[in-house]
Amino acid sequence: MWNYWWRALLVLGALGLAWGSLVNGLAGYYADRVATGDTAMIDHALGWQSEQSATLFLKALQVLPDDAAGGARLLEDAYRANPADPRPLIVLAARSLEDGDIPRSEALIELAGRLAPVDPRVQLAVAAYWGQRGRYDRMLAHWSTTLEADASQRKLLFPDLLKMAESPEYRALLGSTALSPPSWWTDYFRYVARTAVDTDTVRFLYALRRQSAGAPPTPDERAVYVERLQKDGAIAEAYVAWVSGLDETKRRQLGLLYDGGFELPIEGRGFGWRLASNAHFSAEPVATRGSNGRAALRLRFRAFEGPFRHLSQPLFLDAGHYRLSGRVRVDSLASQGGVKWTLSCLLPESKILGEGSRFLGSSDWREFDLYFEVPETCFYQQLALVAGGTRAFEQKLDGTLWLDDLKIARAATIDAAARVDALMRDLAEPGSPSGNGETDATKRSE
Repeated sequence: MWNYWWRALLVLGALGLAWGSLVNGLAGYYADRVATGDTAMIDHALGWQSEQSATLFLKALQVLPDDAAGGARLLEDAYRANPADPRPLIVLAARSLEDGDIPRSEALIELAGRLAPVDPRVQLAVAAYWGQRGRYDRMLAHWSTTLEADASQRKLLFPDLLKMAESPEYRALLGSTALSPPSWWTDYFRYVARTAVDTDTVRFLYALRRQSAGAPPTPDERAVYVERLQKDGAIAEAYVAWVSGLDETKRRQLGLLYDGGFELPIEGRGFGWRLASNAHFSAEPVATRGSNGRAALRLRFRAFEGPFRHLSQPLFLDAGHYRLSGRVRVDSLASQGGVKWTLSCLLPESKILGEGSRFLGSSDWREFDLYFEVPETCFYQQLALVAGGTRAFEQKLDGTLWLDDLKIARAATIDAAARVDALMRDLAEPGSPSGNGETDATKRSE
């Protein structure tokens, strides 16, 4: 008799487990259908298992437009089924706000934000809530959390943050963020520096950052700030900002030409040396025989073809006469045109101020110089090493060139050869070809 009851209990237990498994399986099946967007399966899923938080949440969204009270109860049921899901709280906060229950609404939204502190979707929803309330300071805080949690949200939020910086009414909200910059700030500042319509927007953000005693502007921030000022023609302001960021070692290399001895790595920033990348060209400071100081600049050409203008430095010179001098060593530079130095005015209009002799072939260390004049109207210049010829066969370069001891100094006047070159350039028609760029004066200086 006992064996009969024992077997009956086992059978009932097995049937119970099978039924539970069936219920869970069907509930899971319908829940999966709902999760993939099949909202017609919501009632089926809840019919098999009524405490599915995600499904209850979706059901509440269906019911709310027609039955606010019933939808609110479903949202509460959804939250009870899964207290870790902040979505029901966000919707309930919005409903409470519509009903005028501000304390409850704020408590719900704050709890939702704490439940998912690194979920960008939740943080964006919480930010939207505070934005709707006109609490832009709290909106900005949740935007910041979103950006730190998910870098991909920068495409979404950086344009809105730019609008905030451009608005005289709201830009002050960025003050606390700038004083203690989060991880996304440098990329944001770079975005503003490159896309803002008004330079004053960039100036404002940089001024905020300079007020931070504990976290002053980074080298990257300063570099993009200087680059924007240079682009907009605020050259004096750009030069001061660049110099203010130099450490003592770099300041020792200051002069009318920066680091003419190539003692420092080339950073390609501010008013320092710039290198354009090319698979057939490289340049770097390297220790070598005959150099003064620790290094000279080695330029290597490997079957280079095309117009060369890959080494340059922007200049901020007053009007007057100047002399560029330096030393060069040529190690088998095979070329019909070689390379040469040019001094150009960049602003307010582009104009060549002087051209030097060509470097090609082979030679030991020797000195060179170039005289030029900066007119009163020119307030931004550039020194560049360029191709010595204009025709394709003249622009082929293969070999090595060394440079050292470059300096720019004031001169009482420019020499006769430089005057001839300047006169010939002035007489040339605008846009006319200049041949290989070689005049009798440059021939004499070779």
